[in-house]
Amino acid sequence: MNCKQIISLILVSTLIFSVNQLSAQNKKASKANLDAAFNASLHTITAGECIDFTDMSTGGPTYWQWSFPGSQTVSSNAQNPTGICYYYAGVYDVILEVQNGSDIDTEIIEDCITVVENTEIPIADFRADYTTIPVGGVVNFTNLSQNGPFNTYAWTFESGIPNVSNEETPIPIAYTTVGTYRVELRVENTEGVQDDEVKVKYINVIPAATIPPVANFMADRIFIAPGDFINFKDMSAGNPYIWKWFFEGAEPTLANIKDPQSILYTMPGTYDVELIVESNKGIDTIRKIDYIVVAVTDPCVAIPIADFSASQRLIRSGTTIYFEDKSRNNPTTWNWYFQGGYQTYSAVSNVINGVEYNAAGFYDVSLSVNNACGSNYVYKEDYILVFSGPINKYCDTISNINANESINSPNLSGTWGRIGGHNGQKSRIYAEKFDQYSFEQIDGLIIPVTVSEHGSYNSKVTFYVWKGNTTYPEEVLYEKDVFLRNIPSNFYFPIDFQTPIAVEGPFFAGYKINYVDTDGDGISDDEFAVSIAVNRTYASAKNTLFVQTNGVWNTATEKFGVKTSSAIKAVTCLVDLEEFEIDNNIEIYPNPAADYIYINTGNLDCGKDIHLQFIDQTGRIILSYDTKAGYNDISININSYPPGLYFVNMIVGHNKITKKILINR
Repeated sequence: MNCKQIISLILVSTLIFSVNQLSAQNKKASKANLDAAFNASLHTITAGECIDFTDMSTGGPTYWQWSFPGSQTVSSNAQNPTGICYYYAGVYDVILEVQNGSDIDTEIIEDCITVVENTEIPIADFRADYTTIPVGGVVNFTNLSQNGPFNTYAWTFESGIPNVSNEETPIPIAYTTVGTYRVELRVENTEGVQDDEVKVKYINVIPAATIPPVANFMADRIFIAPGDFINFKDMSAGNPYIWKWFFEGAEPTLANIKDPQSILYTMPGTYDVELIVESNKGIDTIRKIDYIVVAVTDPCVAIPIADFSASQRLIRSGTTIYFEDKSRNNPTTWNWYFQGGYQTYSAVSNVINGVEYNAAGFYDVSLSVNNACGSNYVYKEDYILVFSGPINKYCDTISNINANESINSPNLSGTWGRIGGHNGQKSRIYAEKFDQYSFEQIDGLIIPVTVSEHGSYNSKVTFYVWKGNTTYPEEVLYEKDVFLRNIPSNFYFPIDFQTPIAVEGPFFAGYKINYVDTDGDGISDDEFAVSIAVNRTYASAKNTLFVQTNGVWNTATEKFGVKTSSAIKAVTCLVDLEEFEIDNNIEIYPNPAADYIYINTGNLDCGKDIHLQFIDQTGRIILSYDTKAGYNDISININSYPPGLYFVNMIVGHNKITKKILINR
């Protein structure tokens, strides 16, 4: 049995977790009750016979990954796989990996199955040149039946054209409808003995690609001990149907299936993984450098910082989605919790086996990560939005004001002016922290203005949105000047963003005011204030309002002695992005590029507003500007940027499209 990793227990119900900082050997020594084990109905068979397997694992496993080298069924996620057939003589291993909420364990029985050569009884068998094809494609089938000669062949191709054949090698079979289809072959030898082979869901017909493929993938674990296995999942966009994998330092080194399972790493080291995908629209390659870390001990350099993303967030009930770990500083153990999902827990790095959501609702997701240097935790409330029917966009207005909570515009004691506006302390910037993950873009703000008086004709207030990944507002995502003369008092003043602002998690929204004092009496001639929550005096009350005075940021509690929130509301949306991209046939080329990249805006209406962002691998926006869709392609000069991988964000209305670009000279 191989090395067994122990993962810290997360107590999700109270959002408390504790992680023991253990070396890899200590983890193995203190392994919990999860223990992979299984039985086979037979261990020695004749070629052409089948075996049933029974899971005997203890410790409450919730996920099973079987590998059957040499069999017709290479892998299975069933708890108790049945009908695992072996057609060729040999001696074969069987591998079972099990998971529960906090542990992973693998059982390998070497030489588990002995298959004795069969030279008498017919064995029907065949293979297809491609098992995944675009709609309208064709498949060539090869007869591999053993112990002939055969005088009768009877092929049946579900939904194929033609759907039957009596030839040893049938003509190419066309498939014109998206779906998964069975193929059957019955053979009869000269003595009248028959055999039948049925492969269920063997041919997978996918929609024809309308855009070039974009290669991407995930491994379920990226840190393992020597002798452990890793499972890979293709996450490529654009409907590819040909895959070519290269696993540096692994056994096997190559694969040509969509989702390779049980890739073995025996030697310590850091290894690349490469995937080439192809469709009827082109080819794309991705190589993740030093992606897999194989080590006996935990190679920590710093405490990890937990983060993750989901393949989809706005979904219809019954949909399975996938989660990718985005944590920094090389965590080595992971604990996921998926409220409302099946599975509910996972202990892998990337959840490639997926989480299915069947009931409509808004659901939280959390992740704790650990290495020998320490632990970290992230909790994203209402991160997955599930609806009973199809939906392409969901918007809501969010606020930090509690239900039935009073708001007002209180005067600042000891001097003139108000908290939330002009005052004798000359507070200049107010920022409200929205600590949420439900939405990915901001369409506008609603400002509850209590007083707005302009001291001069050109007096103004500037409204802002900042990133929320810092203690105080730093990086500006949006700003807009509005003349005070255009803002009524006692009015919910709307600010509609012409182009939505893309956000990933928390953000700040607020405003900056100026102090006009033409008569020199020390009191601002302008007067502007926004409602805030009445001071929260109970012990557990929170403050989400921040104030900048004389260039220094403080909380409202530190500055004014109150626990409060601004009554600003943000209009936020979550959008199904992929459908928009496909429908509009948007392309960026060439890739790789050297001096310029070009954006073909496809089916977008001429004159449609587009906000472009050019982003490096660290997430830093190095270029940002507004443009419009037109008859000519949009060009971006990239000559001044160093070689490497970059991302292009295109924000069009309520939709954001992200493309990766490799600069190579």
